[in-house]
Amino acid sequence: MKNLLKYTILCAIVMTTCFNCSVESIEDEQFEESFLVENAIAPNSQNPPCSGVDPQARITNNGSVVVTLQIATAEGVVLHTVQDLAPGNSSSYLMFAEGNVIFNVEKNTTGLRDEKVTYTMNQCMSFDLEVDTDNYLTDATPESL
Repeated sequence: MKNLLKYTILCAIVMTTCFNCSVESIEDEQFEESFLVENAIAPNSQNPPCSGVDPQARITNNGSVVVTLQIATAEGVVLHTVQDLAPGNSSSYLMFAEGNVIFNVEKNTTGLRDEKVTYTMNQCMSFDLEVDTDNYLTDATPESL
């Protein structure tokens, strides 16, 4: 009888230990590891950081008059010209070397003043100029890509 009580207690301990343990396959563990690695890498591969891309700019004319955009260096060297951009149109992006850049918007209409803005443009920067319905530039600044 003494032995039966000992074996019963021992059996109870073994049974509770068996029920508390779980068996996981190696495949499940490998799947979890690969899933974690993919999720850690995925955001960077979808949106790689910008590197070595020249600055760019474009203009959108939402006004009622034709405008001309000149992009020039601080020394006055004209890099790009968008001639006679009609209302409702946008130029394509124009790329240029980094540095101090002057954006000159000319309006060949009496009563409207021309506008100039200057920014230091670095690599991986983009500038969207917009002529608003009042025929003047909206407040905008260059953004990083």
